[in-house]
Amino acid sequence: MLSLIYDDNQPPGLKPGINHTSRETIIDRFDGIPWGTHMCLLYKTKQDLLEVLIPFTQAGLSKNEYCLWLTSGVLSAHQARIALKKSGLDFDSYYNKGQIVFMDSKDWYQRQGKLRLDEAQSGLFTRLNKAVAKGYEGLRIISSTIWLEPKHWKTFQDYEEELNHIIQDQRIIAMCSYDLDSCDAAQMIDIVRNHQSTLIKCSREFKLIENFEYQNPVQNSAENQLFLRKNIYTFEKLGQERNKSLHILNEMLKAEMRRHTRTEQALHLSDRKYRSLFNSIDEGFSLYEISYSNNKNQMDYQCLDVNPAFETLTCTTGEELIGRKLGEVLPDIYSKLMNPLNKVASTKEPQYVEEYIEHLDKIIAVRIFYLAVGQIAVLTTDITERKRAEESLRLSEEKFSKAFHSSPSMMTITTLDGWEYIDVNEMFCRLTGYTRDEVIGSSTKDIGLWCRIEDTQYLTGRILQGIPIQNFEVPFCTKGGVKRIGLMSSEIINIDGHPCLLNSITDISQRIQIQEEMARLDRLNLIGQMAASISHETRNPMTTVRGFLQMLKDKPAYGEDGEYFDIMIEELDRADSIITEFLSLAPNIKLQLEPGNINRIIDNLSILIQADALAHDKHIEFQLEEIPDQLLDPKEIRQLLLNLVRNAMEAVEPMQTITIRTYTEDSSIVLEVKDEGCGIPAEILNKLGTPFVTTKEHGTGLGLSVCYSIAERHNAVINVDSSPSGTTFYVRFKQ
Repeated sequence: MLSLIYDDNQPPGLKPGINHTSRETIIDRFDGIPWGTHMCLLYKTKQDLLEVLIPFTQAGLSKNEYCLWLTSGVLSAHQARIALKKSGLDFDSYYNKGQIVFMDSKDWYQRQGKLRLDEAQSGLFTRLNKAVAKGYEGLRIISSTIWLEPKHWKTFQDYEEELNHIIQDQRIIAMCSYDLDSCDAAQMIDIVRNHQSTLIKCSREFKLIENFEYQNPVQNSAENQLFLRKNIYTFEKLGQERNKSLHILNEMLKAEMRRHTRTEQALHLSDRKYRSLFNSIDEGFSLYEISYSNNKNQMDYQCLDVNPAFETLTCTTGEELIGRKLGEVLPDIYSKLMNPLNKVASTKEPQYVEEYIEHLDKIIAVRIFYLAVGQIAVLTTDITERKRAEESLRLSEEKFSKAFHSSPSMMTITTLDGWEYIDVNEMFCRLTGYTRDEVIGSSTKDIGLWCRIEDTQYLTGRILQGIPIQNFEVPFCTKGGVKRIGLMSSEIINIDGHPCLLNSITDISQRIQIQEEMARLDRLNLIGQMAASISHETRNPMTTVRGFLQMLKDKPAYGEDGEYFDIMIEELDRADSIITEFLSLAPNIKLQLEPGNINRIIDNLSILIQADALAHDKHIEFQLEEIPDQLLDPKEIRQLLLNLVRNAMEAVEPMQTITIRTYTEDSSIVLEVKDEGCGIPAEILNKLGTPFVTTKEHGTGLGLSVCYSIAERHNAVINVDSSPSGTTFYVRFKQ
């Protein structure tokens, strides 16, 4: 049973005149509330909260009660503390000794978004027991429900109803607060029904609604019977004070009507916005109602609404679609979407599909959503052009990838800033010796690719100036340290919005070697032709002169000049030997090829070579492996060997060693002559084999030229490896 209490007839514990005009007795108005009271405040503003909760708290503190205030965003703990300080109460003393505690109301009732009312109830009694143990009279709790969500309303009201019975015999006084504008009529009835007393502000003063379903033992005592007879107005007696009782209910209904009006206005505005958005979006939007066939297993989808974009996309009109089943109007689309539609209808999980619709010759992207009970929304987008562009891009990227990775040139993609590798092709890995994993993510500087680090700076500068890079000759090094020459071309490309370089390097190291070899052979050929043409004309006069010198030497008149004649004859013989070597450069020398073995030739010359080495205090070491016989000219091979060994002897110091070695390697027979000298200067190394180039003081510069000519006539190749620790000549004969 509910009753209305007015300012002139108020129950014990809530004394007359809760307004702004009588602050001298503000604490006394909540001083006599009995234990076990569960009250509620329906408020509109923060000021309403302050007018009730501040004196309510002051009364508890002054009566030595432990106060627990569960605050919210409407009235924060900070604001409550300030208000209590301004009330004239010695708040700091109560607060410092822990008689009043502030906590967040939502955290008290919830854990991770879920109601924990059992924990809240348990916490209430835990606080009570601790308060009593510390000497306080009991517990006074103030809580806010502004955090309460609609889905939790029923559960929380059940808790509120149960709380009336739980605290009835306990030393607890509870005050709950609800926002009046957030509650509808049904919710206000729930609030009043589940609290012993409800305060509501009407005509600038607070009125009290009592619920006599929950009789407090104090109110039933003999001393209060007179109050019950004189001051409690039940609903059966409301006819006598009809205007006053209807005033409060009217205020409640007005609040609900204002709320309802605002809701209708918001819905109307929302509907206008929805319709405007619905009709203006570029994607096709359609809404369907789920229906079932007779067997309850087959689902159909009846169209409720479509937007203009959907009409354009499907080449239909709203009149043709609305009210009809999707499978009847657009059977080809329905056949493609039936399974995802059914899945959304059964699982309520959104689906995304892309399908080609043959009769429209379009590829559509479809997003299907479950909106409400029995309704599905379909968002349809024409992605035909995008898909064709993607396919064209895919084919282009595929062609580029094939051209990039199968190119016979070294292809790389690097960043413009820092030359960091993004990708390299197979030819790059094959020629440099690096793996893709070693290179990608590293820069050219990190792996030491460029022999001249300034090349990257020069190339970057030209590229930034817009100057094309075409066939720029750059030296580079392999992983093994071998120096090679390449022709580099670069173009700027864009990758993910960043400028990068597409680089192509053609290895021309072999081409340069061939060109150098051809130039050397051309020189040898020219010298050989000159030697063949002039040697006969030179030797005939020299033979005549030598004969007359021998004849004159024996005459008595020149007996004292015999020494001079010997010197002249010796020099003529030296000139003749040079001419002989010179003649060996001629290209038309006929070889006397016969089966033979290089090891046997070395054995035959070994005594002579050892004797020559011992005479100069040098060592000869032979390392002859088994090698096959081959066609060769023994005389020329002997000359080749002797020339190489003599050069080695002249390059080493006493007590150093010369190694002569033979072996087979990659189907070739190799003759190797190695010394421990100081090496050949770099400027001479590239000119080896050129006639008259020598580092010896009295050398002719023809010894190595003869060796190269002999090797060429035997279809062999001479390679040289020189360093400060010595020089090795490799003569490779093809089997």
